[in-house]
Amino acid sequence: MKTRAIKKLKFTAEMIKTGLAMVLPILFVGSFTVLLNGFPVQAYQDFLGTFLGGVLRTLIYAVQFPTIGVLAVYLTVALNLSYMNRAEEGQRSVLRFGSLMGCLTGYFILVGFFSGDPDYSLLSGQGVFSALLAGIIGSALFSRFSALFKTKKQLFVDGADSVFNASLHVILPFLAVTLCFAVANYLITVIFDVKSVQHLFMKAVEAIFIRMHRSYFSGLLFIMLISIMWFFGIHGNNVMEGVAAELFTSIEPGEIVSKSFIDTFVNMGGTGCVLGLLLALVIFGKRSSTRKLSGMAFFPNVFNIGEMLVFGLPVIYNPVMLIPFILAPVVCFSNAYILTAVGFMPEVTKEVVWTTPAILSGYVATGSVRGIFVQLMNIALSMACYAPFVVMYEKKALNESSSAMNELVGILKKCEETTEEIVLTECEGNVGRLAKLLATDLEVSLSSTSVEAENSDAVSPLIMKYQPQFDNTGHCIGAESLLRWNHERYGIVYPPLVIHLAKESGNLYELETYIIEKSVSDSEAFRKCFGDKFKLSVNVTVTTLYDKRFLPFVQGLAERYKLKPGNICIEITEETELVTTEETGELIKKIRSFGYTFALDDFSMGHTSLQYLQHNQFDLVKLDGNLVKSLLSNDRTKEIINSIVYLSHSLEFKVLAEFVETEEQRAALEQIGCLLYQGYLFSPAVDKDSLVSMGET
Repeated sequence: MKTRAIKKLKFTAEMIKTGLAMVLPILFVGSFTVLLNGFPVQAYQDFLGTFLGGVLRTLIYAVQFPTIGVLAVYLTVALNLSYMNRAEEGQRSVLRFGSLMGCLTGYFILVGFFSGDPDYSLLSGQGVFSALLAGIIGSALFSRFSALFKTKKQLFVDGADSVFNASLHVILPFLAVTLCFAVANYLITVIFDVKSVQHLFMKAVEAIFIRMHRSYFSGLLFIMLISIMWFFGIHGNNVMEGVAAELFTSIEPGEIVSKSFIDTFVNMGGTGCVLGLLLALVIFGKRSSTRKLSGMAFFPNVFNIGEMLVFGLPVIYNPVMLIPFILAPVVCFSNAYILTAVGFMPEVTKEVVWTTPAILSGYVATGSVRGIFVQLMNIALSMACYAPFVVMYEKKALNESSSAMNELVGILKKCEETTEEIVLTECEGNVGRLAKLLATDLEVSLSSTSVEAENSDAVSPLIMKYQPQFDNTGHCIGAESLLRWNHERYGIVYPPLVIHLAKESGNLYELETYIIEKSVSDSEAFRKCFGDKFKLSVNVTVTTLYDKRFLPFVQGLAERYKLKPGNICIEITEETELVTTEETGELIKKIRSFGYTFALDDFSMGHTSLQYLQHNQFDLVKLDGNLVKSLLSNDRTKEIINSIVYLSHSLEFKVLAEFVETEEQRAALEQIGCLLYQGYLFSPAVDKDSLVSMGET
């Protein structure tokens, strides 16, 4: 039972986190409209009010009210979608829509929107508490009632299509959910003499703060509750907006604490004083993903929109960041309160829109440069609070990612064996986070690398290795280009993982064309040592082969480097199935006309491999490594290789064996008729200079 409860809590936590993340675009757009509408510069405000009769302000309101003005409605929808995507995978759209309507109906009941005069403020942040209840409870109830009222009966009449039948099955669950919310809300209103569940919540929270009055302790409790709510994925600012509106919004003479005071001196960068977190990440963050997140979050943070950091790092459900996320605002609040109480800084006398940037807001709120000084102090204090925890988080993340790397590679290898499709960047937990990190780092490595910069002093993390290929007389007749990515923290990354992540992140074409161009550039030195017949093989996935940019790319490469026929062999790897059609054959034929030859990697006697030979002209096939490894222990393997060699004579292609590691394997292959080899028996993959040295000796 305990394990079951923990699973439900984790499920609910992830649901809330996902739902909040889904409404981030609305939060961002709505927040910036608040900024544009309330930016505290009088000349700007006059311009908004007079330009073309106030059309700009009208346009801003036109965006503000339908976004952040009805935030609670969007959040209800997002929570329901998050629940249904996780709990009811594969449900039909009608059933999902019914669940969504049940949650929205429940939300309008809980806020008492249609009980008397509608209170439109409850559609915005002030109604978030009811949105959370409606989104979570409504989704769960609808799922339960759908299972309870499930029936396979269909109505077979004119007009009763699948959508009509599905809608009929939604009626009872929808009715049950609506009645549950209606009855619960009615009981609450009768027992506690309030208009709705939302009003009961607001009344209860306000009662706590009103008894404390507007004081240091009520302000301290207010900011701590908001930070704690955010840590658990609940938008604390919006949940507590009703309290802020009733108790802290107005500025009272002689009172230090107000909403503008908290926004100006505590919520710099966003809840939790995350401007300090941003600076700590910039100074102490070492990982490339951290630096990239800092860059993306900088502009929103300037205007006190901190969601990108809170969700991106993440702070939510991150135990390492819990202490500073609560401590930093407490320290900043206390420091600003004390300095105001002792008379160093004037009291906040002017309301400031919460999106007003730090420094400007400090001066506007207090009318004094000392307000700016206190803000700078608080930013430094908050950074000091976050700094040790950022270092700790980076170390923890590194330790976790080391084991996650092994797991990630293991998952990919298993999928390679079973030919199962997988999206690594969508995996849960540390494995998924590491895959996203590596995909980001690979993009950075690729963007900072170019063939033209190869002679610079900078060391590229993308390294080319070349494994020589030999004939049966011992002559080096070519080599295969192999990419090695030397990650700054993980060293050499498993090569198939590099290709897989490049494909997922949309950088596969750029990566493979870089490999090809770098290899072609290096091949000039190889031909000087080994002769013009030296053939360099470069790996190309089917995805890149079919890219419309690839044909003009290889044509331009052949012209620029003055390639002779046979200098470069394009080796097709089966990361995606090569479509065996006449169109594919024509594409290969065009590329061959530029002087390139083609090889088929990992060839076996499988149906697909034989189809490739039927429709497409390959100059070389490379035996599947498993065939070579089992050659000496399995007589049937010898027969398979013998059949492939026989096909090579009639279809006019050459056969090369990879993974040749012993003299016995080489001799057995030669006896069968396979005369080209690649493997550790001859040489591992080496760098450009080492291969050139082999040719010179």
